[in-house]
Amino acid sequence: MKDIKDLINYIENNSPSETYISESDWRELLSKGCPNWESLVKDPNNWPLIEEVRPPRGFDKLCKALVNTAGAGLALRWFDSKEKEQREASRDWLEENLNTLTPEIWNELNDVTKEYIIHYAFEVYPGEPFKTLKDIAHSIAYLAHEFRRSSSIPALQVTSSIGYVPSLQILQLRSVIHRASDERFLKVVEDMIEERKEACEKSFSLLQASRIPYLLTRDEKELIARVMDKFRANGYMLYPLPQIYLSLETPPLFVAYPELEEEQIEDERPEEREPRIPRNRERGRPETISIEEVLGCYIPNPEIILYQRGLRWCARRNNFDEELLRGVVLIHEIGHWVTHLLPKTEAPFWSTELYRLTSTEVKEGWAQLITWWIVDEIGGEIKEVFEKLNMLQSHPYRVYEQFKSASVNSVINSLEMLRQLRWPAGINDWRRFIK
Repeated sequence: MKDIKDLINYIENNSPSETYISESDWRELLSKGCPNWESLVKDPNNWPLIEEVRPPRGFDKLCKALVNTAGAGLALRWFDSKEKEQREASRDWLEENLNTLTPEIWNELNDVTKEYIIHYAFEVYPGEPFKTLKDIAHSIAYLAHEFRRSSSIPALQVTSSIGYVPSLQILQLRSVIHRASDERFLKVVEDMIEERKEACEKSFSLLQASRIPYLLTRDEKELIARVMDKFRANGYMLYPLPQIYLSLETPPLFVAYPELEEEQIEDERPEEREPRIPRNRERGRPETISIEEVLGCYIPNPEIILYQRGLRWCARRNNFDEELLRGVVLIHEIGHWVTHLLPKTEAPFWSTELYRLTSTEVKEGWAQLITWWIVDEIGGEIKEVFEKLNMLQSHPYRVYEQFKSASVNSVINSLEMLRQLRWPAGINDWRRFIK
């Protein structure tokens, strides 16, 4: 059995020799030379001597080992220590033990440390929609860097609203404080929750950044120009592009199958806690991938939306080049717009009502065929991405294969006749008009 002086002497003369020293290194070393070190560290009478120890190496990790062993009392003692390593160890202990606080531990803390924990909880685990706003801000920063844009990215107005939903950590902390009968700090938490509720009601316009007007790259401009070349050669006129947005919202596929995106996130952030609601194992997996459900969509307003989260997920899942995948999806959606609205004198546009009701085979067949024309013309990696993606897609996305052998001009001429129909077009109508 060693006493506190033996422990201190051992620490000062036996610090680890490695350049990098971890907390576990210290624990292993202390257990080897002083088996009862934990009981010595837990004794408050020994703390005045312990805090004077200054080993030549690894002081910061030693402080963490000591605080994590002694608990709230030493964390409280060192919260305002003059030594940076002791202060940081104290704050780390408070932060790391947020989710395991008990009313007994809470009542051991002083006012300063209680305020620290409360503000830490609201900062790191803010609840919704503040967590989403932080995620959006990070995404905007990333996109601004990736696409070489300014920090003042314009955004769409989000018209829906949402109330404040405290995070699980905040609710747990409130429960601990309530059970500790600490009315003063319970009011602090309740007031902060109310402030955030009011902020949500008054300032929901902060969520405007869910869709960002997209700036085309040089390669994407060339892809679109190649589409225009083919239609201009057949009498179609130049016309401004629809608005194109890069969306940070949840793609429809991830609403129905949240586990698809979650599995990728879990791979990147394995420290996330286990879910409390079990996954419905009977749901299975989608057999095919629809571009419109996860990668991008055309809205006959008209506008084109590219789902950033879906594009990144699909690229990583299938080892696609993300820029080339985005190019394929962009041309597919431009294909929808071209068939719907690119003007021609004889048939200026396709009636929006009839276009909406036209069969999926016709609409997706056109979009895929136009995309295939372009990627086949270019060849190489972008054609490989298109073909591999098409293998994952459902029947309507493969209809285009029936028309690959037809001349481009004859297919484009059929569009004029489809636009003049007085009923929603079907696949047989399209076949009939191709000569």
